[in-house]
Amino acid sequence: MAPFVKSRLREKSNGQEPAKKSYFGKLTRITLDRYNFSKLKKSLRYAYNTSPFYHRLFKKYGLKPSDIKSIKDMTKIPYTDTIDLQNDPRSFFSVPEDRFIKVFTTAGTTGKPKKAYFTKNDIKRIAVSTATGLQLMYGITHKDIVRLTFEVGYGTEIWGNRYCLDKAYEIIGCLTLATGRLLVEEELEILNEYKPNIFSDVSSRVNYLTKEMEKLCDLKGLGIEKFLIGAEPTPNSMRKFIEKEWDADVFIGYGTTEIGLLMAGECEKKHGMHLSETNFLTEVVDPETGEQLEDGEIGELLFTTYDREGMPLIRYNSHDLGRIIPSICDCGLPLKRIEIKGRSDDLIPIGAGDNLFTNMFDEAIFNIPEIIEYQVVFDKKNGKDFITVIAESQVINESIREKIADAIMKMPEIKDGITHSKTIAKPQIKLVEPNTFDRNSIKAKRLIDNRNLYD
Repeated sequence: MAPFVKSRLREKSNGQEPAKKSYFGKLTRITLDRYNFSKLKKSLRYAYNTSPFYHRLFKKYGLKPSDIKSIKDMTKIPYTDTIDLQNDPRSFFSVPEDRFIKVFTTAGTTGKPKKAYFTKNDIKRIAVSTATGLQLMYGITHKDIVRLTFEVGYGTEIWGNRYCLDKAYEIIGCLTLATGRLLVEEELEILNEYKPNIFSDVSSRVNYLTKEMEKLCDLKGLGIEKFLIGAEPTPNSMRKFIEKEWDADVFIGYGTTEIGLLMAGECEKKHGMHLSETNFLTEVVDPETGEQLEDGEIGELLFTTYDREGMPLIRYNSHDLGRIIPSICDCGLPLKRIEIKGRSDDLIPIGAGDNLFTNMFDEAIFNIPEIIEYQVVFDKKNGKDFITVIAESQVINESIREKIADAIMKMPEIKDGITHSKTIAKPQIKLVEPNTFDRNSIKAKRLIDNRNLYD
């Protein structure tokens, strides 16, 4: 092992929690809300004056930025939807095109990828904000060693997670080991040589590595203390499994490519993710009526950027379903917490009017230790919905099939469709060997609907 790595290992943090309360001083919700609203007003004026898309939108609805006198008034402004970014992202530009240094695209798991452009100043703000959050929430310092395996992208997908995280860790001064995804044996070689104590990737990748690497070594001896994961749902059963096998903490983050990638993260209490409130406004609205909902109620999440120089977004509909947790966190941070419940455009209509989401299957299937990854395929035959669960399993026998079938049948949406409305056929379970699924995708796509319901 290189001498500088040994030196860093000796200097690691003594385990003290970051001084969140002293960092924020006497900041109150009232002060924070006033500060954020002043940033919102400035951002609305900027978008109106510089963005062709928003200037036309305000004019079309007879609006001016001065008409927004409270957060409630934001409902006067129509949503910005995904199709707007897909059709003409350049209409959002507030600066000349030669000012942009990066363009990131979404993974396209629920449709055509969307493009978000960033100036040098935009990237700097994201990196600095992320670095501050990593230091504040997880006590990360220059003494930590980080393994960063988020992919850069596949094909035309240019994902910004790894780029921005790498920049943030650079600001902190961490030794960062950033590569794409390697073979299990190669990954183990890096962990053994450099002894990182922080690991970042999507949860499905960490889950896969855990199940494959535990065959080769004692994971607890590798020295990973924290997993910082995000970009896809992480069921509690998966989190508990990873934490147990590595004897490490798993912290979940949230972000969108369009708004700025790293927008919220869990503290040590692991009850909701603290929002980076000074960077954007979060609204929770009723998907049907557009009415703003109270804290605690579940709805679609809309985001408005505050300091985006190149491509500001106003009331961008993420199509994520979530809620603002109404209570204040015991950790000392005054920032609001968010809980993600699913996606409004990722739902699978089933049976006689029920809806299924990926996280419902995650909780049911990943609770079975032998399962590595899965896909659920939906078909329509003779007026009934047919469900086929295909699961990569470390063990292939009838007992595992029965466990999956029992877990699926405990979901009331499926059970009722089979026994009461008779609109769903009994699910079929197929077990396959590990590494059967194609993993050449940034995020795992687990629900595949072949029914063409809207044709």
